[in-house]
Amino acid sequence: MVTQIAPLVIYHGTGCLDGFGSAYAAYCFFKKEQGVDAEYLAVAHGDVLNLEVGGRDIYIVDFSFKRDVLSGLCDKANKVVVLDHHESAQKELEGLDDLYSNLTVVFDMARSGAVITWEYFHQVPVPPLLANIQDRDLWQFRIPDSKHVNAALMSYPYEFELWDQFANCNDHLKTLIIEGRAINRFRDKMIETYKKKVIFGKIAGFTVPIVSCPNVITSELLSELAIGHPFAASYSDKGDKRGWSLRSTKEGENVASIAATFGGGGHPNAAGFGVSITGQTFEVLPE
Repeated sequence: MVTQIAPLVIYHGTGCLDGFGSAYAAYCFFKKEQGVDAEYLAVAHGDVLNLEVGGRDIYIVDFSFKRDVLSGLCDKANKVVVLDHHESAQKELEGLDDLYSNLTVVFDMARSGAVITWEYFHQVPVPPLLANIQDRDLWQFRIPDSKHVNAALMSYPYEFELWDQFANCNDHLKTLIIEGRAINRFRDKMIETYKKKVIFGKIAGFTVPIVSCPNVITSELLSELAIGHPFAASYSDKGDKRGWSLRSTKEGENVASIAATFGGGGHPNAAGFGVSITGQTFEVLPE
């Protein structure tokens, strides 16, 4: 009897709804349709990974690695599939699938990672939950109340079984809208509070507004702060790493290109990167 090696699904973590939505789309295929227990791994730009990939099928969703890292995966894995929509990643990997017969790359800037992944694995329409996630992730807001659906969804654990309930019951979706209205009312107050904490500094030579703020208000806050500036930036620390988020208006700078210079990536108007802050001390002494 041949033992099947579990597929590995690598997805954009750090609390990203689109990233986990992509993982959920894969889960619906592997677990619910195929009865296969895949392995799911959340990652962020700057993570150093030591993966056992020999002979495995690897799916990288709403995320991508640098060209040399992905080449290394292709050398060892049975199959590698990249499903992404970030402009910087598309440029980084251009032509690589011509060099590896076991590599499939799908990029589409008009769809979010979750929708790309769903439509790759499934023949049935995209669940409304994932359509709502795409609506915010692409900053379109064409679906009424998608802002509230996303806000409420962020307040719940990122668990496949729970999301399955949200995705398959209209009453649950209505509940998210009601909950999201209250959450956004509070978030709007938070945004006004953090606007007062802004300082100006230089990133990649550009003088921009910078603020340290919770991830739950990053996109909305920076989108407002970026008006009239090349872009706006926020940061948050976790251990010895600092994560940076960049947002710009359509008239502003291409922040994907800027993030790429730091080893990160993203979209022209929304990107991020991570840096090490090793060497800083957390010991505070009185004068």
